[in-house]
This record gives sequence, C-alpha cells and structure tokens, in this order.
Amino acid sequence: MKPDSTEFDTKVSIVAVAAIPFEENTENSAFLPYNLKGANYYDENNDTRAKEYYLSQGTPTHIVRVVLGMSSPSGTLPYVDGTDVYLVVNVEKQTADFMWEEVWAEGAPKFHGGTIPDALKWVRQMTEPFQIQLKDPY
Repeated sequence: MKPDSTEFDTKVSIVAVAAIPFEENTENSAFLPYNLKGANYYDENNDTRAKEYYLSQGTPTHIVRVVLGMSSPSGTLPYVDGTDVYLVVNVEKQTADFMWEEVWAEGAPKFHGGTIPDALKWVRQMTEPFQIQLKDPY
C-alpha cells in the first residue's frame, strides 16, 4: 500500500460514552456476556457455563458503552460502531484496567454500522451518556 493512501489517514474518535457500575441483575443482563435467570433468552446450560467462565477471571467494577466514529481526509463516515467494555476501576490507585476483552475485541461490534441518532438511542438503553462528541475532533 502506498504511504499516501487514505487508509493510513483514517482517524477514530469517541462519539458517545456511558457507564454503569457492574451489577448482576435482570435489568443489566443485556450488557453482560451471559444472560441471567429471568432475563430474555436465558439458556441455563449455556449461560451458567458462560457466567462461571467470565467470573473465574474476576469481576469488573463498571460496564462502559462506547460509540466510535471514523473520519478520513475525504470526510466523516456517516455510520458508527459501538460496544460494551468491562473495567476494573481502582479508586485508591487511580487506575482502570480492561477485562473480558474477548467479549468486545473479537468479532463484530454490538452496535454495527448504524447512524449517530440510532447509536445514541442504543447508548441510552444503558444510561444517559456522560460524553457526546458529535463534531469530528480532527
């Protein structure tokens, strides 16, 4: 690929971010990598195994819903992607570490190729975003 290719000039920006404390309850089941008993689509056999697998790695303190946009020299792309990430926040050390990365780093995003208005509705299913950046920062 030539160095002047626009693919090298693609920039990613954060469009919206929302966060909630990690809690296992049926209201939050849609944000977990497994379903809880009483939630839609609960499959005791598969979800019990998935829950055991993830919790054996530790328990996050927060779930963060992020929407990403992209732009290039030719302009801002009209569609955005989003996913839920899991963090362990240590207030005393003032650190935040990712966990359960395979949930969001592999495969397609949870919200894939939608418009910004639809992405904001999707974020608000979790909670009101604390960050919204509609203008391309580049």
